[in-house]
Order: sequence, then structure tokens, then C-alpha cells
Amino acid sequence: MLVLETIVCQTVKGKEARFERMVKSRVELSKRQDGCVDSWYGISNSDPFLYLIQTAYVDMDKFHEIKKLIETTLDAKDGGLETCLNGPPLLGLFDIEENAINFAK
Repeated sequence: MLVLETIVCQTVKGKEARFERMVKSRVELSKRQDGCVDSWYGISNSDPFLYLIQTAYVDMDKFHEIKKLIETTLDAKDGGLETCLNGPPLLGLFDIEENAINFAK
């Protein structure tokens, strides 16, 4: 089983470009870490301020390890994604089968 982190959040109008840069840096940093299966984000096709961010980890230990790395490096430098959000994000952690992630690259 893999652990899938899912975040649904809305950025404040006027901060969407900064927010997207911050999301991209977190996705790329996560992808380079041992224990991250893949990471990606999407923007709603009906609301340019609504984002979906997902990252798959091999287990909960790697989830905590990678989140700590992001917190101590990127969040410490830019203040974290929360600085651009319009309200609290919807967060979830899900157990998924390893074959559930099968993207053509």
C-alpha cells in the first residue's frame, strides 16, 4: 500500500502566480526524494484559484520525512503555502494500491 496525500485549496486572488510557483517547488522537491512515488498538481478548469495537489509516498514514515524537509527548507524560506490561501485547505491521507498510480510519462 502507498500513502496518497491530497490537498484541495483555494488561493487568494492576486496571489495565484506566487502560489503556483510555491506549489511547483514543493512538487519538484518531493519528487526528488527517496520515498516519493510521484507528485503533481492541477488547477480547476472552472475556478482558476482552486488547486488540487497530490503526492504519493511509499509509507507514512517517508510522508513525515519529506513533509519535515519541506517545512525546514521551503516553508522556512517563503512562509509556506498557507500565506496565500483563502481559508483552510481540505487535507486527506489515503491508502492506495501500488498499481493505482500508472501515468504515461
